[in-house]
Amino acid sequence: MSHLTGGMRVFKRLMRSSAMATVIGWLVAAYMVVVKYTTRWEVEHAERAEPIIAGGEGLIALTWHSRFLMLNSAWKRSYALPHVLISRSRDGAIVAQTCRFLGLRSIRGSTKKAGSDRAKGGAQASRDILSAIERGGCIVITPDGPRGPRQRLGAGPLRLAKMTGAPILPCLFAVKSRKQFDSWDRFVLPLPFGRGKIVWGSPVTVGADADEAEIERLRLGIETEMNQLLAGADRDLGHMPVEPA
Repeated sequence: MSHLTGGMRVFKRLMRSSAMATVIGWLVAAYMVVVKYTTRWEVEHAERAEPIIAGGEGLIALTWHSRFLMLNSAWKRSYALPHVLISRSRDGAIVAQTCRFLGLRSIRGSTKKAGSDRAKGGAQASRDILSAIERGGCIVITPDGPRGPRQRLGAGPLRLAKMTGAPILPCLFAVKSRKQFDSWDRFVLPLPFGRGKIVWGSPVTVGADADEAEIERLRLGIETEMNQLLAGADRDLGHMPVEPA
Protein backbone atom coordinates (compact mmCIF):
# COMPACT_ATOMS: atom_id res chain seq x y z
CA MET A 1 0.00 0.00 0.00
CA SER A 2 2.85 2.39 0.79
CA HIS A 3 4.32 1.78 -2.67
CA LEU A 4 0.93 2.61 -4.24
CA THR A 5 0.61 5.80 -2.20
CA GLY A 6 4.11 6.85 -3.10
CA GLY A 7 3.44 6.18 -6.76
CA MET A 8 0.33 8.34 -6.68
CA ARG A 9 2.33 11.20 -5.14
CA VAL A 10 4.91 10.97 -7.93
CA PHE A 11 2.14 10.90 -10.54
CA LYS A 12 0.46 14.00 -9.07
CA ARG A 13 3.77 15.89 -8.99
CA LEU A 14 4.42 14.89 -12.60
CA MET A 15 0.99 16.13 -13.70
CA ARG A 16 1.67 19.46 -11.98
CA SER A 17 5.07 19.94 -13.60
CA SER A 18 5.75 22.55 -16.27
CA ALA A 19 7.18 19.84 -18.54
CA MET A 20 3.92 17.90 -18.47
CA ALA A 21 1.92 21.10 -19.07
CA THR A 22 4.07 21.68 -22.16
CA VAL A 23 3.52 18.15 -23.49
CA ILE A 24 -0.25 18.24 -22.91
CA GLY A 25 -0.46 21.76 -24.33
CA TRP A 26 1.26 20.61 -27.53
CA LEU A 27 -1.08 17.63 -27.90
CA VAL A 28 -4.17 19.78 -27.35
CA ALA A 29 -2.96 22.41 -29.82
CA ALA A 30 -2.24 19.76 -32.45
CA TYR A 31 -5.70 18.28 -31.97
CA MET A 32 -7.34 21.72 -32.30
CA VAL A 33 -5.55 22.27 -35.60
CA VAL A 34 -6.71 18.88 -36.90
CA VAL A 35 -10.30 19.69 -35.93
CA LYS A 36 -10.12 23.14 -37.54
CA TYR A 37 -8.96 21.88 -40.94
CA THR A 38 -10.96 18.64 -41.16
CA THR A 39 -14.33 20.06 -40.09
CA ARG A 40 -16.76 21.41 -42.69
CA TRP A 41 -17.56 24.70 -41.00
CA GLU A 42 -20.65 26.76 -41.73
CA VAL A 43 -20.36 30.36 -40.53
CA GLU A 44 -23.46 32.28 -39.50
CA HIS A 45 -23.71 36.07 -39.13
CA ALA A 46 -20.19 36.74 -40.39
CA GLU A 47 -21.43 40.20 -41.37
CA ARG A 48 -21.59 41.05 -37.66
CA ALA A 49 -17.95 40.23 -37.06
CA GLU A 50 -16.05 41.15 -40.21
CA PRO A 51 -16.40 44.97 -40.03
CA ILE A 52 -15.34 45.04 -36.38
CA ILE A 53 -12.36 42.75 -36.89
CA ALA A 54 -11.32 44.59 -40.06
CA GLY A 55 -11.51 47.92 -38.23
CA GLY A 56 -8.44 47.04 -36.19
CA GLU A 57 -9.57 49.03 -33.16
CA GLY A 58 -9.44 46.19 -30.64
CA LEU A 59 -12.25 43.98 -29.40
CA ILE A 60 -13.35 41.59 -26.65
CA ALA A 61 -14.43 38.15 -27.90
CA LEU A 62 -16.54 35.86 -25.72
CA THR A 63 -17.25 32.14 -25.95
CA TRP A 64 -18.36 29.55 -23.41
CA HIS A 65 -15.78 27.38 -21.67
CA SER A 66 -17.29 24.12 -22.98
CA ARG A 67 -16.39 25.02 -26.57
CA PHE A 68 -12.78 26.08 -25.99
CA LEU A 69 -11.33 23.35 -28.24
CA MET A 70 -13.01 24.98 -31.25
CA LEU A 71 -11.83 28.50 -30.47
CA ASN A 72 -9.08 28.68 -33.10
CA SER A 73 -11.47 27.54 -35.85
CA ALA A 74 -13.08 30.99 -36.02
CA TRP A 75 -9.80 32.84 -36.48
CA LYS A 76 -8.25 33.63 -39.86
CA ARG A 77 -4.65 34.59 -40.55
CA SER A 78 -5.75 38.08 -41.54
CA TYR A 79 -7.34 38.76 -38.13
CA ALA A 80 -5.62 40.62 -35.31
CA LEU A 81 -3.53 38.47 -33.00
CA PRO A 82 -5.76 37.10 -30.22
CA HIS A 83 -4.73 37.40 -26.59
CA VAL A 84 -6.46 34.71 -24.54
CA LEU A 85 -7.29 35.60 -20.94
CA ILE A 86 -6.44 32.52 -18.87
CA SER A 87 -7.00 31.87 -15.19
CA ARG A 88 -4.11 31.30 -12.80
CA SER A 89 -5.41 27.83 -11.98
CA ARG A 90 -3.39 24.65 -12.54
CA ASP A 91 -5.37 23.89 -15.71
CA GLY A 92 -4.59 27.41 -16.89
CA ALA A 93 -0.92 26.44 -17.31
CA ILE A 94 -1.92 23.80 -19.86
CA VAL A 95 -4.19 26.26 -21.69
CA ALA A 96 -1.35 28.79 -21.78
CA GLN A 97 0.95 26.22 -23.38
CA THR A 98 -1.79 25.30 -25.85
CA CYS A 99 -2.10 28.93 -26.86
CA ARG A 100 1.66 29.23 -27.27
CA PHE A 101 1.78 26.31 -29.70
CA LEU A 102 -1.15 27.77 -31.63
CA GLY A 103 0.73 31.05 -32.00
CA LEU A 104 -1.62 32.91 -29.68
CA ARG A 105 -0.65 35.12 -26.77
CA SER A 106 -1.94 34.49 -23.27
CA ILE A 107 -2.61 36.81 -20.36
CA ARG A 108 -2.70 35.10 -16.98
CA GLY A 109 -5.42 36.53 -14.78
CA SER A 110 -9.19 36.97 -14.82
CA THR A 111 -11.86 39.60 -15.08
CA LYS A 112 -13.72 40.66 -11.96
CA LYS A 113 -16.28 38.26 -10.55
CA ALA A 114 -19.58 39.47 -9.20
CA GLY A 115 -19.10 40.84 -5.70
CA SER A 116 -15.33 41.07 -6.08
CA ASP A 117 -13.32 44.28 -5.90
CA ARG A 118 -10.37 43.05 -7.90
CA ALA A 119 -9.40 40.70 -10.68
CA LYS A 120 -7.21 37.67 -10.01
CA GLY A 121 -3.80 38.27 -11.50
CA GLY A 122 -3.51 41.83 -10.27
CA ALA A 123 -2.33 44.97 -11.94
CA GLN A 124 -0.01 43.31 -14.46
CA ALA A 125 -2.83 41.38 -16.12
CA SER A 126 -4.89 44.57 -16.32
CA ARG A 127 -1.99 46.43 -17.94
CA ASP A 128 -1.48 43.61 -20.44
CA ILE A 129 -5.17 43.64 -21.37
CA LEU A 130 -5.27 47.39 -21.86
CA SER A 131 -2.05 47.35 -23.88
CA ALA A 132 -3.35 44.61 -26.19
CA ILE A 133 -6.61 46.45 -26.86
CA GLU A 134 -4.83 49.77 -27.44
CA ARG A 135 -2.70 48.04 -30.10
CA GLY A 136 -5.86 46.85 -31.85
CA GLY A 137 -5.68 43.29 -30.55
CA CYS A 138 -8.42 40.92 -29.52
CA ILE A 139 -8.94 39.75 -25.94
CA VAL A 140 -10.57 36.31 -25.87
CA ILE A 141 -12.49 35.45 -22.68
CA THR A 142 -14.39 32.34 -21.62
CA PRO A 143 -16.49 34.19 -19.06
CA ASP A 144 -17.89 31.13 -17.30
CA GLY A 145 -14.46 29.56 -16.76
CA PRO A 146 -12.60 28.05 -15.11
CA ARG A 147 -15.23 26.69 -12.70
CA GLY A 148 -18.60 28.16 -13.61
CA PRO A 149 -21.45 28.64 -13.21
CA ARG A 150 -21.98 27.17 -16.66
CA GLN A 151 -22.95 29.55 -19.45
CA ARG A 152 -23.35 32.52 -17.13
CA LEU A 153 -21.78 35.87 -17.94
CA GLY A 154 -20.38 38.04 -15.17
CA ALA A 155 -20.04 41.81 -15.39
CA GLY A 156 -16.23 41.75 -15.76
CA PRO A 157 -16.07 41.78 -19.57
CA LEU A 158 -18.62 44.60 -19.70
CA ARG A 159 -16.62 46.72 -17.25
CA LEU A 160 -13.56 46.09 -19.41
CA ALA A 161 -15.52 47.20 -22.48
CA LYS A 162 -16.68 50.33 -20.66
CA MET A 163 -13.13 51.21 -19.64
CA THR A 164 -11.54 50.62 -23.06
CA GLY A 165 -14.36 51.43 -25.47
CA ALA A 166 -13.75 48.10 -27.22
CA PRO A 167 -16.84 46.27 -28.50
CA ILE A 168 -17.86 42.87 -27.15
CA LEU A 169 -18.28 40.20 -29.84
CA PRO A 170 -19.69 36.77 -28.88
CA CYS A 171 -18.73 33.68 -30.88
CA LEU A 172 -20.34 30.26 -30.41
CA PHE A 173 -19.38 26.82 -31.73
CA ALA A 174 -21.15 23.51 -32.31
CA VAL A 175 -20.22 20.26 -34.07
CA LYS A 176 -22.19 17.22 -35.14
CA SER A 177 -19.53 14.61 -34.29
CA ARG A 178 -18.48 14.99 -30.69
CA LYS A 179 -17.98 13.52 -27.24
CA GLN A 180 -19.66 15.44 -24.43
CA PHE A 181 -18.42 15.02 -20.87
CA ASP A 182 -20.39 15.10 -17.65
CA SER A 183 -18.28 17.98 -16.30
CA TRP A 184 -19.56 21.20 -14.73
CA ASP A 185 -19.57 22.90 -18.16
CA ARG A 186 -20.65 19.81 -20.19
CA PHE A 187 -17.37 20.09 -22.05
CA VAL A 188 -17.48 19.18 -25.75
CA LEU A 189 -14.67 17.27 -27.44
CA PRO A 190 -15.11 17.89 -31.18
CA LEU A 191 -14.26 14.94 -33.40
CA PRO A 192 -12.48 15.45 -36.73
CA PHE A 193 -14.03 15.03 -40.19
CA GLY A 194 -17.53 16.20 -39.32
CA ARG A 195 -19.78 19.22 -39.73
CA GLY A 196 -19.63 22.30 -37.56
CA LYS A 197 -21.10 25.74 -37.04
CA ILE A 198 -19.45 29.01 -36.07
CA VAL A 199 -22.07 31.56 -35.03
CA TRP A 200 -21.21 35.20 -34.39
CA GLY A 201 -23.33 37.14 -31.91
CA SER A 202 -24.37 40.75 -31.99
CA PRO A 203 -21.57 43.23 -31.18
CA VAL A 204 -22.20 45.27 -28.04
CA THR A 205 -20.58 48.54 -27.03
CA VAL A 206 -20.69 49.71 -23.40
CA GLY A 207 -20.76 53.49 -23.10
CA ALA A 208 -18.28 55.26 -20.84
CA ASP A 209 -21.24 56.68 -18.89
CA ALA A 210 -23.02 53.34 -18.42
CA ASP A 211 -24.21 52.85 -14.82
CA GLU A 212 -24.65 49.52 -13.03
CA ALA A 213 -28.26 49.19 -14.19
CA GLU A 214 -27.23 49.64 -17.83
CA ILE A 215 -24.34 47.19 -17.44
CA GLU A 216 -26.72 44.61 -15.98
CA ARG A 217 -29.19 45.14 -18.83
CA LEU A 218 -26.45 44.63 -21.41
CA ARG A 219 -24.97 41.69 -19.51
CA LEU A 220 -28.29 39.86 -19.46
CA GLY A 221 -28.85 40.55 -23.14
CA ILE A 222 -25.45 39.16 -24.15
CA GLU A 223 -25.81 36.07 -21.95
CA THR A 224 -29.30 35.35 -23.29
CA GLU A 225 -28.25 35.72 -26.91
CA MET A 226 -25.15 33.54 -26.44
CA ASN A 227 -27.25 30.74 -24.96
CA GLN A 228 -29.94 31.05 -27.62
CA LEU A 229 -27.40 30.95 -30.46
CA LEU A 230 -25.58 27.98 -28.94
CA ALA A 231 -28.84 26.08 -28.38
CA GLY A 232 -29.92 26.72 -31.97
CA ALA A 233 -26.58 25.55 -33.37
CA ASP A 234 -26.65 22.39 -31.26
CA ARG A 235 -30.20 21.60 -32.38
CA ASP A 236 -29.29 22.13 -36.02
CA LEU A 237 -26.53 19.55 -35.64
CA GLY A 238 -28.73 17.00 -33.87
CA HIS A 239 -27.96 17.61 -30.20
CA MET A 240 -30.06 18.58 -27.23
CA PRO A 241 -29.07 22.01 -25.94
CA VAL A 242 -27.25 22.35 -22.63
CA GLU A 243 -29.13 24.39 -20.07
CA PRO A 244 -27.20 27.13 -18.23
CA ALA A 245 -26.42 26.38 -14.59
